[in-house]
Amino acid sequence: MKKILILTMSLLILTSCEKDFLDAQPESTINDEQLATSAAASQSIIAGIYSALRSYGLSVAGSHEDYGHKSILAATDLMGNDELMTKSSWYGSFYNYLGRQQTNSRSKLAWTIYYPQIKTANVVIKAIPADTDDEALKPLRGQALALRGYFYFMLARMYGPTYVGNETKLCVPLYTEVTLDGKARATVSEVYTQIEADLKESVTLLDGFTRANKDGLDQSVAQAFLADVYLEMGKYSDAATLAHAARQNYSLLNETDWNTGFYDITTGNETMWGATITSAQSTFVASFFGHFDNTNDSGYAGGLGIYKNIDKNLYNSISATDYRKKAFVAPGGSTTYPSLPEYANTKFRDPTIDSGDYIYMRSAAMYYIEAEALAKSGQEPQARQVLYDITVTRDPAYVLSTNTGTALINEIILQKRIELWGEGYAWFDMKRLGVALTRDYVGSNHPAFGKLNIPAGSNSFIFQVPQAEIDANPLIVQSAL
Repeated sequence: MKKILILTMSLLILTSCEKDFLDAQPESTINDEQLATSAAASQSIIAGIYSALRSYGLSVAGSHEDYGHKSILAATDLMGNDELMTKSSWYGSFYNYLGRQQTNSRSKLAWTIYYPQIKTANVVIKAIPADTDDEALKPLRGQALALRGYFYFMLARMYGPTYVGNETKLCVPLYTEVTLDGKARATVSEVYTQIEADLKESVTLLDGFTRANKDGLDQSVAQAFLADVYLEMGKYSDAATLAHAARQNYSLLNETDWNTGFYDITTGNETMWGATITSAQSTFVASFFGHFDNTNDSGYAGGLGIYKNIDKNLYNSISATDYRKKAFVAPGGSTTYPSLPEYANTKFRDPTIDSGDYIYMRSAAMYYIEAEALAKSGQEPQARQVLYDITVTRDPAYVLSTNTGTALINEIILQKRIELWGEGYAWFDMKRLGVALTRDYVGSNHPAFGKLNIPAGSNSFIFQVPQAEIDANPLIVQSAL
């Protein structure tokens, strides 16, 4: 019986704060029956998942691109049209699309970040019965289900095709129990059926649950996950309803807070989910801000000139009255940051140097999901109003859109690209909407090694299964190169 790559990591992924549970299954004296009655034990295991999602080196040893979930959001954004890097270095293999190939170590980054956490979530889900009436255990099962559903969503969008029209095509292996037996790739439909079931149950179980802080999940985050899933699946009415519900207890950032650097999950009340980072936890060279804070001369970006910049076309599409344009160096340079090149981002700045928090999700994203879903479900006036509600807070000169049809969808997506630049949405939306990669255009500011044009629907938008998984699991059928 072969041990496949995704299961070779045991619960050792749990970090030092969960030391008592390093050997939780199967060697530990804590068994499934005890977990089913011990909220403290299950809570510690779930805390270990959250900790692993912000930890360095659990996936690809020695890789400064490997610092958990935020690293995947960063990597995929560099595969889109809207972001560029000025020198080839860490993340270059994502930017030039070589990292999606099975023999490239980057192809396993997401695979070996999410599958071990799915295994750990399965331990909790198995231990806590679905029909438990224990009010302490319900939210723990709910969090485990929400995490498993979201991890499969991330994997499905990277290693599989888009949902609509591809339901019978191969996606990723589906594991709902802890096992060492390798499985074949499930179909897109099978994977999304499981994702939807997990998230729907989690929304119910998390009803009324109050989390300790935004490092963990609550019902609003589970609703946000499911809204994004329904957008992918083309269930637009459901997506709009859930996105609207998810954002209700949050408020949008004002101009001052929007421009403070996105390094503190407690700033304002817009962050839905993130990770609190301390100096003791940080490995600065392997961190988001080490790579994406152009203003810090201690990091890769600011120190070595591996700047992360905005695409020229996207920059030019931002209204002159929109304060989000200030997050990028204008043509001609910046008096505040005279050493930075044109179009360099100053959106992400960590004044603490080594303890900037990771923001995984903001409520702002829900406005765009809701607006797109409303427009696609025949409710264009409502879609225009939702778009106005957020855009006018960023651009006081913005007026209610009169666009309809494709023009309205394009406006919504454009505003989403501007608002969420560098936050992990753009490439997934390109893939879902059938948008080509177009970096080699007249006047492009992308460097030569990134000037790629890839047609929509290309296999290049699907990551291949990592070579180590192919070698260990004979049931895997590889995606086309």
